[in-house]
Amino acid sequence: MVHLIKKVIKGKTYLYLAASARIDGKPKRIWQKYLGPEDKLNELTELLMDVEPRIVTLDFGLPIALLQLIKELNLVEIIDECTSKRAQGLSVGHYVALAVINRCVKPTSKAKIRHWFEHTALFKEFPPIDTYLDSMAYTNHFKYLTPDIIENIEEFVNKKLIEEFHVSMNTLFYDPTNFFTYINPKEGAELPKHGHSKEGRFTLNLVGLTLFCTKDGGVPVLHDIYPGNVQDAKVFKDQVPHLLERLKRVGISPHELCLVFDKGNLSQEAFDQINSANIHFVCSIRPSTQKEFDYLTPADFSLEKFPNGKEIGVLEFDRRLYGPHDRLLVVYNPRMRAWQERNLKIKLEKKIEAVHEWFKDRLNVKKWRDPEAVEKKIHAIFKNKKHLKLVDYSVSGTGAKVKYEININKKALEAHVNTLGKSFFLSNHPDMASLDIVWLYRQQYTVERAFKYIKSPDLLSMRPMYHWTDDSIRGHLFTCVLGLLLLSLLTRKIQFEFKQLSIWIIIELLSEIELAIIEHEGSKKIIKKIVEISPEAAELSKFLELDAYI
Repeated sequence: MVHLIKKVIKGKTYLYLAASARIDGKPKRIWQKYLGPEDKLNELTELLMDVEPRIVTLDFGLPIALLQLIKELNLVEIIDECTSKRAQGLSVGHYVALAVINRCVKPTSKAKIRHWFEHTALFKEFPPIDTYLDSMAYTNHFKYLTPDIIENIEEFVNKKLIEEFHVSMNTLFYDPTNFFTYINPKEGAELPKHGHSKEGRFTLNLVGLTLFCTKDGGVPVLHDIYPGNVQDAKVFKDQVPHLLERLKRVGISPHELCLVFDKGNLSQEAFDQINSANIHFVCSIRPSTQKEFDYLTPADFSLEKFPNGKEIGVLEFDRRLYGPHDRLLVVYNPRMRAWQERNLKIKLEKKIEAVHEWFKDRLNVKKWRDPEAVEKKIHAIFKNKKHLKLVDYSVSGTGAKVKYEININKKALEAHVNTLGKSFFLSNHPDMASLDIVWLYRQQYTVERAFKYIKSPDLLSMRPMYHWTDDSIRGHLFTCVLGLLLLSLLTRKIQFEFKQLSIWIIIELLSEIELAIIEHEGSKKIIKKIVEISPEAAELSKFLELDAYI
């Protein structure tokens, strides 16, 4: 006879299935099977009773990992403290935090943000939403994010980054960009303007964005939004005094700062401010302004290795270009020289082929019986006078017997190639070695990569931008920059432990982690389980301690 047995061991009840029989006239247990703890068996019984449970799957890993950082930064509280909205429904901080996480996880329009929110595990981490969570709500709340308020928010956040996240802000990379929009702005809007589009979309309205990113983790610490028709150098010279003031408020002295920027931002006014404030800088210089160094050939340089193993040669000269302590570095890069040589040859061959193609059916027909007309056309096809000097050509004959020859002048080409592969950098840093200055400038890709992330349709996706007023444009871009801040901090945190993981792999692994909520009819108990994930995602989940949020 099969029956159920309970055993109490150290205060816990365990269940066994057993069978008894009479042997030699006495009852004796013939087998016993362990079933498990009683509470677990009750749960299993509920599962068996309800053959069709209700299962809901929610985004869990990436939203919760970002929420952890929002809590560590006290971002919601900082935004609420800086804004003046009265306590009514969701606060400005809550609205912004949701928009920021949405930018990082699954960028959508503000009209669809509530639908996205209800399919994430964030609902229990936010106050009950008994008000609207739509595009109009965001339009109404973005007006609280004035330029001064955004600066105050960044000031409080930067103090947190320095004091609690130990982010170093002594080296900052600066760069401006603009991005095209499809919007037709409302009358009175000052940000969307027609200008020189860096993406080649000259017929569309542009909005400008500047970023200061740290060398330590590429964290965006300061940003500014400006009209899309303002030139880069003008923006930069206006930013320098503003930068000094903002850094001073978080305790960074100008003489501790090294600012890295590119050649598009150069102006005497900007350097006057930088030098008077005793800021160290590293920047690039346009090669067209340094023709005096054309005589330098690869033989003049001794190659040294970068930390990544690539080789360059550096020569240093004292040149007072913008200040009394300028150090001009002429850098020779063999890889750049090879790339420029290859592309130059391709261009010359294409031009020669274009000449042959043009005269294939035209030579000695009508006007092309005139040698001067043929020579003039060769000049027009080449356009670039420098390229024309690298070929040998001749036109001879008259009447219907005109002929031409054109070939690459190998001697002239070799002499020109020996001048290639050079770039120019300027710095006033008194102690940094020449090679270290060039290596530091190479890290400028940090801020350029930040713009790539913000413009990417697969990441922060600033476009399409469904906003027509300056307040909404500013608020939308602020959420994109905050999203970049969170992703940068998350990547920085994880790479301390898992150096091989890039931001894209981190996002992919955390996006795997979903939370399944299982409910059974007739039972009040709700079962929450992480769906099956890869070992790499499980390791990342353990490192971030995401189980605490289940």
